[in-house]
Parts: sequence; C-alpha cells; structure tokens
Amino acid sequence: MSISFGPSTGNSFRSRAFSFRLGFRTVRCIVQKTCVLIWTLLQPQFLPKPDAELWAKTADGYFSKWDFPNCIGSIDGKHIPLTKPPNSGSLYYNYKGFFSIVLLAVADAFGRLLVVDISSYGSCSDGGTFSASCLGKHLCEGILDIPAAKKIPGTELITPQVFVADEAFALLPNLMKPFARRQLTTQKRVFNYRLSRARRQIECTFGILSNTWRIMKSIDTDVLPAIDSVKAICVLHNFLLAKEPNRIQVASDSDKDNWRTTGDTNARFTGSRNSTQQSATIRQTLCDYLNSPEGSLPWQLEACMH
Repeated sequence: MSISFGPSTGNSFRSRAFSFRLGFRTVRCIVQKTCVLIWTLLQPQFLPKPDAELWAKTADGYFSKWDFPNCIGSIDGKHIPLTKPPNSGSLYYNYKGFFSIVLLAVADAFGRLLVVDISSYGSCSDGGTFSASCLGKHLCEGILDIPAAKKIPGTELITPQVFVADEAFALLPNLMKPFARRQLTTQKRVFNYRLSRARRQIECTFGILSNTWRIMKSIDTDVLPAIDSVKAICVLHNFLLAKEPNRIQVASDSDKDNWRTTGDTNARFTGSRNSTQQSATIRQTLCDYLNSPEGSLPWQLEACMH
C-alpha cells in the first residue's frame, strides 16, 4: 500500500486516500513513515557522508569522463513544488511563481548523488541556498575533508579540489563558476564551456529524478513530509544506480551545445578580498590549462562559439 502511495506514482495523497477509502492523514502518515524508514536503512550505504577517499574518487571520474581536472562534484539547486504551507506568507514562494522547497545537491561524474540538503525555502536563490546550507557553511569552514591541492595530471600546475556550479553561486577557492558573459575572450568562452560540460551532470541527475519520481513535480503535503519524501527519492536514486549502473544515461558529448547560459548573477558571499583574489587566480589557472595543448579538446573552440 505504501508503495502505491509513494514517490514514484505522483498521485496526490488525497486522491489515493479516496481510492483506498482511507483518511488523508492516515495515508500521509503511512507514506512519511515509509520514506523515513527508506532513508534510515539505505543512507549509510548509498548516500554516506563523503570523506577524502570519496572526493578523490570523484575527481578521478570527472577527469577521465568529462576532462575537468580536480573536480569533486557539480552543484545545483532544484525547486520542488508543494502546496502552500499554512501561515508561511511568501517564505516558500519562489521567483518562478509557485511555492517550493529547494533540493541542493552534489553529483559525481556518473549521476550519483554525493550530498543532498533539502531544508531551504523556495524564496532563496541558488546562491543564497548554498550559503545557508550545511554544505556551504562546512565548505567555507574547511571541514568537508576535501583532499589537499594537487597537480593537474600531466602538468606542474597545482589547484585545489573544486566543485563546479553555475552563475548563481559565489566564486570560492573550492567552488568554480563561469566567467561573467560580458566581454568574454575566447579563452574564457572555452573555460565556461568546459566547466558547464562538467556541471551538466547535476542537471542531468535532476532530470532523471523528475522523470523517475513523478512526485518531484508536485508534492501535496506539508513541508516536513515533503522533505522526507525527497530524501527517500535521493537515496533510492543511488540505490537503483548501484544495482543497475547502466540505467542512467548521463549527459553526452552530443549535448555539448546545450549548456545553460543563464543564472542569478546577484548571488553574493561575504568573504575577504584575499579569498576573492585567490579564487580568481585559481579559476584563471584552470582556464589557462583548459586552453593549453595539454588540456584542450579538439572540438572545444567550435562548441563554445555556437
């Protein structure tokens, strides 16, 4: 019964309650308890807290599959629509015009989720969500067990291990984003393309979640049960990927022209000027490498000029 009510069906709790002649609150309770149990049982194995070994393995995956060096994950946020919570005002009302909670997540090179945070209000921007999240705070505090800076393979260049994100996020020493679109040089266009090529993995993963679990398109319940449902979906995604590695088709080079070019450029992070300068230097080092004979790809100039 709980499977019939669960995340994969996308049916509202009220419609399922009517179908099974059960009370709405009974249905909601069954589903929430099932989702909590799924998370409790599967999370330690299929969505564990990342450690240095996992980050290093992720970096190897991004370099071998997507040709981006020292990348330990792609980050993005996804709005999950839900019924307006009572007495919440505009707290959950997002810029797209509906009420939502935000799923902030990190994906590896193969579409596996590494970190999920589902506690933010819909009114937050992606950058604001990140700054307020445990992931963002721990990154800024240096307590994510990220491996030390290392040489880019085949070169003497040294950079930190970095996440890749879109324009909505702040530029940090361990978080790279595209160069601003105004007055882009050819080298910067190449960097933006290569970064977006790596970053698309989180977008692809979000697309798979929405297509597999229809409840992600609209959750007819309160905030806490909605969060439990999304957590269950995330860990089930990794569980299914572990059992059937070929069930997920991550973004391919045939999609290389479909990288997103829009973002919320109003995101801000309160950091020191030295940190900002350091972040810019790291990004420029990566930019130089991706445009060098050692780091360039045969098609990148044509792709980034489209």
